[in-house]
Amino acid sequence: MLKVDKLNSFYGESKIITDLSMEVEDNKICCLIGRNGVGKSTTLKSIMGLVKTPSGSVKLQDTEMIKMPTFDRVKLGIGYVPQGREIFQQMTVQENLQLGLQPIGNKGQIPDFIYDLFPILPKFAKRKGGDLSGGQQQQLAIARALVAKPKLLILDEPTEGIQPSIIQDIGVAIKKINNELGITVLIVEQYLEFVLNISDYIYVMEKGEIVMQGKTSELPAEEVQKKMTE
Repeated sequence: MLKVDKLNSFYGESKIITDLSMEVEDNKICCLIGRNGVGKSTTLKSIMGLVKTPSGSVKLQDTEMIKMPTFDRVKLGIGYVPQGREIFQQMTVQENLQLGLQPIGNKGQIPDFIYDLFPILPKFAKRKGGDLSGGQQQQLAIARALVAKPKLLILDEPTEGIQPSIIQDIGVAIKKINNELGITVLIVEQYLEFVLNISDYIYVMEKGEIVMQGKTSELPAEEVQKKMTE
């Protein structure tokens, strides 16, 4: 599905990612984890074309994207929810969702499965996005990314600042997105319990490099925890 090979990324003149290689298999949930400031979000921004990537390869289903602008990558079939969600505060829930149709030329309608996944959204359709709680905004952001029915959903810190009950709801929704809709998922996350419960495969990052990887069922949780706290 997604293959990153020997990727190098920069913020300004500062090199953040060094020769990074990783792969997200079709119809799997893959998590990239690590402490604050190790380059996780930069990795996602590199995949999306939001930072400088002078060398390396980023392929979606064998299509090279490294020189594509962000919007063309989205049109290839990527839904992206950045850290902080970035919903439009002054627009209604319904208007935010309708923006999700842009990658497919604003054609069609919001799919019914969106409301099945996130039943709070129709109740708040006319409410401004900024009036929602953090957890509700996260559900709206994920829903908006799904409107165009992407092949790959990328989530940056989906549990950040969200109460435990809503985290559980988001975890259930992500599993349904993967299992029932067949959408591949890549998540950057720090909440290890959430990662262990939801993922098929884990990459652990330190200082812009992958230092551990493997199937979630085969990686020793104690070793992963240690890498997260060293």
